[in-house]
Amino acid sequence: MEQSLNRFQGKAALVTGAGSGIGRAIALRLAREGADIASVDVNEQGVQETAGMIRELGRAAYSFTCDIASVQDLELTAAGALEKLGKLDILVNNAGTGDSNAFYEDIDEALWDRIYAINVRGPFFFAKAIAKHMIDNGIKGRIINIASTEGKTNRGGSITYASSKSALIALTQALALQFGPFDITVNAICPGLIDTPIWHRSDKIMDLAQGSTIKMVVETAMDSRMIKIARVGMPDDIAGAVAFLASDEASYITSQAINVCGGLEVH
Repeated sequence: MEQSLNRFQGKAALVTGAGSGIGRAIALRLAREGADIASVDVNEQGVQETAGMIRELGRAAYSFTCDIASVQDLELTAAGALEKLGKLDILVNNAGTGDSNAFYEDIDEALWDRIYAINVRGPFFFAKAIAKHMIDNGIKGRIINIASTEGKTNRGGSITYASSKSALIALTQALALQFGPFDITVNAICPGLIDTPIWHRSDKIMDLAQGSTIKMVVETAMDSRMIKIARVGMPDDIAGAVAFLASDEASYITSQAINVCGGLEVH
């Protein structure tokens, strides 16, 4: 998808989970519109590939391998990104993980802590580190958290994943309140059924063509009229919403959790 806008010329962004899927689409979208990018992911090969794609677009790009569950690791990553880019105007907390709808008896302390560390604690400590930089330098920043429609209406029966995404939405609202006086907006995007590598794992397990599982799930949702737009969601759909919230056009939008889901979620 080609963009003719140049809304982020002279700006820099850090995107977590940028090694594939939604995170890669976000990083590339912001770069196409002029931003320099710090791409962060636990997958070293994937994040390096994303950085290479960004450089091909003519933008500065740096890759950082980081375990979001480690506060020390992410603080070093934030400091490294600031050193390389000189500043950060945009933070996108996209990295996340789930529990594959584990039954309650199968959820142990380690699984619970790991999911909350990545989905809630990591976004907070990245926001803490980068917002301080924004405030100290008078930057009217943008912080965007990628939550989920499951954080609003739990349709899949997930316990840890859905509750962590609900917590991320609440965190978004709290940070928006505290950062608002500094002209830093904080919003969340709640994707629905989006075609990402997570779904492709199921394709491999069931020996199906890539994209088959998500297609079947979406078709079922369309048959029951849960989804109103008759297609599978794509990472670019999320990237477009992120680009809007990161832009000057969204300067009066904060503390929101915006659904990008083809009408699956209406609240």
